[in-house]
Amino acid sequence: MAEPNAELLKALTISLRKEFQNGLARVKPTWPAVAMLIPSTTDSNVYSWLGSMPNMKEWVGERVINLVSQSAFRIENKLFEGTVAVPRTAIEDDQLGNYRMMSQQLGFNAGLLPDQTVWPLLPEGINEKCYDGQCFFDEEHPVYAKSDGSGDVTHQSNLTIGTANSAPTWYVIDDVNVFKPLIWQERLPPDLDTKDNSAESDHVFLLDQYLYGARARGNAGYGFWQLAHAAVKTPLTAENLDAVILKMRSLKADGGNSLLIRPSKLIVPPELETTAKELLEMQIINGTTNIRAGTLKVHTELFLK
Repeated sequence: MAEPNAELLKALTISLRKEFQNGLARVKPTWPAVAMLIPSTTDSNVYSWLGSMPNMKEWVGERVINLVSQSAFRIENKLFEGTVAVPRTAIEDDQLGNYRMMSQQLGFNAGLLPDQTVWPLLPEGINEKCYDGQCFFDEEHPVYAKSDGSGDVTHQSNLTIGTANSAPTWYVIDDVNVFKPLIWQERLPPDLDTKDNSAESDHVFLLDQYLYGARARGNAGYGFWQLAHAAVKTPLTAENLDAVILKMRSLKADGGNSLLIRPSKLIVPPELETTAKELLEMQIINGTTNIRAGTLKVHTELFLK
């Protein structure tokens, strides 16, 4: 093949972009199981609305105006990249098959970015703070007597800590609500940038390579702690699962109203998948009807450590 020219490089770019998009399309993201998508239009988002929301009630007389406590929480967007270098000689010698596959793999990896960013927040939530100033998983989340965040303070927990050091951590979440425990904040979805003009590129001149790079902006953060519960150093048993569900259902909002939490999904690492399915999917256990069958969905997550 002849020296790369503008027409050839344009055709190559179109081909690599197509493969990049094909890679993106192959991804079946799992992060929506635990996180809500929040679009972003600037370098960060401030979540001043995170806090208790009033329940509906019968309208008698004038409206009762509930001042919702304002707990600002900022998530700053991060910049992500992944780059493929295509040697000029590969274009000259028409040896581009592998680089088309690399571009598709780059698209696939870019599509996994939200999963790789969101899911680690669960194990990190024992040490990382959320909007109320406590760690996301904590035994002392403050709850106030009045819906505006004033009055006497009591504490609620979304964390169970046992004594079985070898027991993997598992999580129960409420994914019925519009709101989710975590946030995927998307500023710019993945796209493929190119630096493929040999007449203008110092990189091509110096290293004899054309560059094709994925670029994305966004970040993940903590949403509503009330919708998730972590069981640390706690064996996954029927009794322990029941106790976690009961704790979640008993949570109150500022002002004392029930949050109406509906535990609906059990999230486990791969090593607990069999145990989780036995607890929640088997119809008969030891000759007895399993009353927990179908009460929660099992989600096994590869990105959990």
